[in-house]
Amino acid sequence: MKVIYGVLILLLAGCSNPTEKAPAGTYYDLKSYVEKQIAQLDGRKPTVVKQVSLDGKQEQETDRNINWSRELELFLQADINKQAYQASYQQSRPDSLTYEYRLKPTEHLAVQFLRVELDPKSHQPRRVEAVLKTKNTLYESERKVWLESENGNVRRYHVEGFQQLAWLDKKPFLVEGTIQ
Repeated sequence: MKVIYGVLILLLAGCSNPTEKAPAGTYYDLKSYVEKQIAQLDGRKPTVVKQVSLDGKQEQETDRNINWSRELELFLQADINKQAYQASYQQSRPDSLTYEYRLKPTEHLAVQFLRVELDPKSHQPRRVEAVLKTKNTLYESERKVWLESENGNVRRYHVEGFQQLAWLDKKPFLVEGTIQ
């Protein structure tokens, strides 16, 4: 499991994004939420039941020793609240508790789509979904991620997608964790 997980982390690592934040209120502040969850999970050390699939090989494990910064890294990468991205996304509010952002067709950024649904009582995210894509002449990847929260605390997370080097076959992967 550790070998598959180590290879999977290398597959999931993405390009770094500009670090300057957009002006307050431009986009939902996903980064602050995810960083808060990482700190809480690091402190609590909950048991996690995790299923991992890499190129058709599946494993399941139960573990308390999770590196939450690494585990939730793609959710930090899905944060679009950066000054350089200020005009890159079409924003919509399907209802008062939902934020949706779609990359404009003229833009070329990794985060293609981001949706944040808030809990009506706590106004904290209850579900976050994102699609991240990277493509160039040597490499292509797509990652679809979501996490679900209860009472402001992450309970489940899911990452699936593929990586493909120009001269190799697609390598599909899936990680799904349930926090006990």
